Amino acid sequence: MKVSIFSPLIMVALIPIPAFLLGKNLTNNIGGLVTALFAVLIPSFIGVSMAGYCDTDAPIVFYFFFSILSTLLAIKKKKPSYVLLAILANLLFVWNWGGGWITSILFIAFLIALPIFRIFEEFVHTFSLKIDFRRIFFVWAEINNPLFTIIGLSSILGFFIFNSSVFHSFFGGLAFTGLGLIIRWLALLISIIWLGFSSLNFLLSLSREISIKKRIYFTFQLLISAFLFYLLFSAFSLAPTRPLIVNISVAELQPINIFSQDGFMAVAGRVGLLPTILAFGLFALAFYKIWKKEKISSEEVFFFIWLLTMFYLISRGVRFSLQFSVAASVAAGYVIGHYKKYPEVLLLILTFSLLFLREILARNPFETVGFIFIFILPFLVLYKRDEKLTKVFVFGLFAFQLLFFISNSIQVGQASGMLISKNWYDALDWLVENADRDSLITTWWDPGHILAGYSYYKGKPLRVHADGAHCGDCYPYNHDIRIRDMGRIFSTSNETEALEILKKYKQLTPEQCEEAKKRFPQMPQEACRPVSDIYIIASADLIGKYYWLSCFGSFDYELWEKTNGQEWKCDGRNFIQLPFSGQDAYGNLVYGNMLTLTMKDGRLAAVINVPQQGIRNAIVKEIVYYQQGQEIRYKFENVTNAIDGMVWVDPGFGMVIFMDPKIRDSIFTKMFFFDGKGLKHFELVYSNPEVKIFKVHFE
Repeated sequence: MKVSIFSPLIMVALIPIPAFLLGKNLTNNIGGLVTALFAVLIPSFIGVSMAGYCDTDAPIVFYFFFSILSTLLAIKKKKPSYVLLAILANLLFVWNWGGGWITSILFIAFLIALPIFRIFEEFVHTFSLKIDFRRIFFVWAEINNPLFTIIGLSSILGFFIFNSSVFHSFFGGLAFTGLGLIIRWLALLISIIWLGFSSLNFLLSLSREISIKKRIYFTFQLLISAFLFYLLFSAFSLAPTRPLIVNISVAELQPINIFSQDGFMAVAGRVGLLPTILAFGLFALAFYKIWKKEKISSEEVFFFIWLLTMFYLISRGVRFSLQFSVAASVAAGYVIGHYKKYPEVLLLILTFSLLFLREILARNPFETVGFIFIFILPFLVLYKRDEKLTKVFVFGLFAFQLLFFISNSIQVGQASGMLISKNWYDALDWLVENADRDSLITTWWDPGHILAGYSYYKGKPLRVHADGAHCGDCYPYNHDIRIRDMGRIFSTSNETEALEILKKYKQLTPEQCEEAKKRFPQMPQEACRPVSDIYIIASADLIGKYYWLSCFGSFDYELWEKTNGQEWKCDGRNFIQLPFSGQDAYGNLVYGNMLTLTMKDGRLAAVINVPQQGIRNAIVKEIVYYQQGQEIRYKFENVTNAIDGMVWVDPGFGMVIFMDPKIRDSIFTKMFFFDGKGLKHFELVYSNPEVKIFKVHFE
C-alpha cells in the first residue's frame, strides 16, 4: 500500500530519463535538458503528480515519452531487440491507460504523411514535377517495416490481453471527441490505404527474396496484415458513433479556438506560456528550414505530425492538455536545441513572446519605457549580425521567461490537484468504519472516484455507483445509463421513482452475472454478490452542479441517439445563489442586488426585483430561515404578485438561495437542505456542514 502511495512520485522521477533521451535524439544535449525540464514542470502536471494521487497522469506522461522514444530507436536501429522493447513500451502504456494506443495512432499518421511530405519537399527543392516515386516508396518501406511489426504485434497482443487494439482505440477516440461520421469513414479509408500499401510491399519483397529467413519474415508480416484488416473492420463496426452524454457537461471537453486570445491563454494557463509559444515557434522554424531547402529528417517529420495532432486534439478541449504538454515539451527542446544553427530565428521567437508578458512588465509609464527598450534591443543585436551576442541574448531571454514559467507552474500546481476538505475526510472515514464491504455508495461523479481510491487505501474497498470516467463499458448499466439514473435519483420529487431506480443496482441476475464474466474474465467472484446496503451522499458541491444533475435526470436520450450525439435536450435547472450585497435605505438586507428580505404581515418575506424580465416587487411564495438554530418555514398563500418557489436563507444571513418549484421539491433539496424530512425510505445516518449521508430502506 505504501508503495502505491509513492508510485506517482517514482514515475515523476523517471520521466526526465526518456524525455531527455528523446529531446537529445531530435537535437542535442541542450534540447534534451530543456525537454526534461519542461516535462516535469508543466503547470497542470505538477498538480497531479503528488504522492497518493489516484489517477494515471504521471504514468501517462512517462509512457508517452518512453513509447515514442523506443519506437523511434527501433526505426533507427532496425534490430529485433529494439523492436521488442518498443512493443513492450507500447503495451505497458496501454496497460496503464486505455488511450495508450495514441503512440501507435501517431505513427500510422506519420506513415501516411511521410510520402506526401517527401513529394512536397522534392518539389520545393527542385521546382519540378518529375518526382522519383519509386525511391520515395522504397525509403517509406524501409521505415514502415519495423513500425508495422511494432504496431501489428502490439495490436494483436493487446487484442488478446486487453481486448483492445490500435483501431478500437482510434475509432472509440473519434466518438469520444465528438467527430462526425465523415471523419470516421475517412479514417477507415486512410487505414485501408496504409494496410494495403504495407501488404503490397510485403508481397513484392516476398517475390524478390531468395533468403528463407527473409521469406519467412515477409510471410509473417502478411499474416499480421491479414489480422490487422480483421481488427480494423471489427473495430469500425463495433466502435460507438457518438460521445458519452457526460461530455456535454465537462467544461474541459468543450471545443476551443487555440488561435483566439481566449483559447490560446486557456492552453497556456495549463501548459505554461513559454512551452506553448515555443510549440507555435516550431512551425516558424520548420517553414524556415523548408524555405532554406534543408533536408527534413524522418524523425522531424514525425515530430511535426505529432505536434499538429496534439494541437488538433487540444482544440477539442483543454482536458487533453496533458498529452499536448508532452509534445510541447519536446517542441521547446527542439527549438532551443537549434540555438547554434538558427540563433536569429530563436531570438525572434523569444522576442515576440515577450509581448505576452507586457501586462506584467509594463504596468506604469516608467515600466512601459523599459519594456519597449527590452523589446527593441534584440532587433538591434540582429541588425549588428553578431553571432555570439545573438546566442547570449537567446539564452538570456529564455532564462528570463523561464523564471516566469517556473513561478506560474508552482502557483498553478499548488492550487490544483484532487484536494478534499476535512468534512469530506470525516464523511469518508465514517463510511469506511460503518458501511459493510458489500455496500453500494451512490453519489455524483468525481466523489465516486475519490471514494473508490480512499476506501481501497484504508483497506476496505467499497462499491460505488459511478467512478468518474472509469465505466465506459460497464455491464449491464453503462456510462450513459448510470449518469441519467443518478441525475434522476437526485432531481425527481417522486421518492418511489428514486427507489425503483436504486433497486436495479442491488444485484445482478444470474444471466447478467454470466454475461459479465464473459465480458470481464478477470472479474472477482464476489462481484456478483448482492449489495448489502445502499448509501446516498448529498453534498454541498452538488448545489453548483445541480444544473447537470437535473439535465441528465431529464435527458432526451432518444434525440441524442437519433442525431448521433449532435443534438440534445433536457430540463436543466439551477439553484440561484445570491450573496449578501448590503442594506437598502430602510435597513432591509439585499442579496445580489435583486432580492430583498423585508417584513410583511409580521413575517420575513423575500421580494424579487428584476425589471429586465418584468418582475417588480414580487414576493416568493415560500421562505425558510433560521432563528436561534430553529428552522422557520412560511408560505404566503394569498398574495397576488407572487413567484412560485422557495427562498432558503443561510443561518448566518450571508447568502440566500432561490429554488423554483421543481428544485424545491427534489430529493436532493429534501436531503441536503432539510435532512431528509418527509422522506420515508432515506434515513440520515451522518451529517456535517458539507456532506450528508443517507441509508436507503427498501421496505
